[in-house]
Amino acid sequence: MKKAFLVIIVVSFLTSSAFALPALQLYSPDATYDLGTDTWVIDASNFELWLITAYTDTKPLYGVRLVAALSAGDTPIDNALTIGGTTIMASDFDYGTPPSAEDSGSYPPHGIYPTHYTEFFVGDVLDAPDIVQDMQPGEDGTGLGKIFKYQVSTSYDWVHFDAYGYYDPYHFKFAPNSHDAETVIPEPATILLLGMGLVGAGLIRRRRK
Repeated sequence: MKKAFLVIIVVSFLTSSAFALPALQLYSPDATYDLGTDTWVIDASNFELWLITAYTDTKPLYGVRLVAALSAGDTPIDNALTIGGTTIMASDFDYGTPPSAEDSGSYPPHGIYPTHYTEFFVGDVLDAPDIVQDMQPGEDGTGLGKIFKYQVSTSYDWVHFDAYGYYDPYHFKFAPNSHDAETVIPEPATILLLGMGLVGAGLIRRRRK
């Protein structure tokens, strides 16, 4: 009886861990987690971006895509974004809310969409060779999955990243809003003001000495 009880506890624990692990999430080792927006934030123009998939369901995901969205006031330009060695042109962007193909609904806007966005095809996730974990601070879900790593470079001041994948032709899963990422590049004027402030602080410190 005790053995059966222990088996139930272990199964319940594993099930809860699996459900705690999102099927899709984004992460960057170059980022810090913003607890206010629940987003991994990168303050660099060149960085590594991870798209992490997990086998949390019986059906594997296919047609997985990484979405890069611009700020509402930005207009796409050529050669301003490169993902995994692929240069994204202005003509690669759509306006609205992803996904751009298949009649399967829309990604939650969460204050980002509608805007200009582009979709980078990742592929079908038919195997799960890696041990993956929930990268959100405070979460500890683990399971089997696959990690896709891309080197990203951009000259845009702000790019938001999402991900989604299909489990049948009319339904898709997406990275939760608490598991997305974005890059925020300080404007030159902001950097100049910061530099002037540091110089001013240094001069004041010298005078005091």
